[in-house]
Amino acid sequence: MPHTLRPADDRGRRAATGIGPGRLAALPGGAAESVLEPGALRGTLVIAGHPLGELRPGTRLRLGDGVLVELDDGPAEGGLREEDGAPPVPARVVQGGVVRVDDPVVIEAVRVPIEDALDLHSFRADEIAEVVGEYLRQAHAAGFRTVRLIHGRGRGVQRETVRRTLARSPLVARFGDAPPELGGWGATLAELRDLPEWPEPPAP
Repeated sequence: MPHTLRPADDRGRRAATGIGPGRLAALPGGAAESVLEPGALRGTLVIAGHPLGELRPGTRLRLGDGVLVELDDGPAEGGLREEDGAPPVPARVVQGGVVRVDDPVVIEAVRVPIEDALDLHSFRADEIAEVVGEYLRQAHAAGFRTVRLIHGRGRGVQRETVRRTLARSPLVARFGDAPPELGGWGATLAELRDLPEWPEPPAP
């Protein structure tokens, strides 16, 4: 199933994990410092403060200042492990560098499944238009023709942002309130267009 990565600010990190930043508790062989090269993570790093087993494959974590690691779902020789001794979660190094024991570990991005509905409650107001635009592109590419955007009732601010974005998108044929059983005024249904494929460019 296609996915999209979205940045995770402090609010997003708490929504994804229920807690704030964690830390690097131990490195392979009891080392105090290690260099991680891009590619599959072969050794096992112990992470404190994040329930790794609850994070989706594709979630990215920032270790220290510069190392970026992405959780994987394939077989691996090592990975990231919680302090409780649970089996390591396979991971790969996206951006290498030096890590040290007690370096902070924060969730850099959360992988969100592309489904026929998107709940916008965990996003900031200033993120809504960009998130909806990207979601529409990926939902259309995935073959969805009707999608539901859950913005809530509230004061209607998110609803208006969603509808302005839908009105401007060439991918959207029409939109309106969801029926009561699908959220009513708190959600918007959008019908996506069947756009013709772009022709291949002529050979040089």
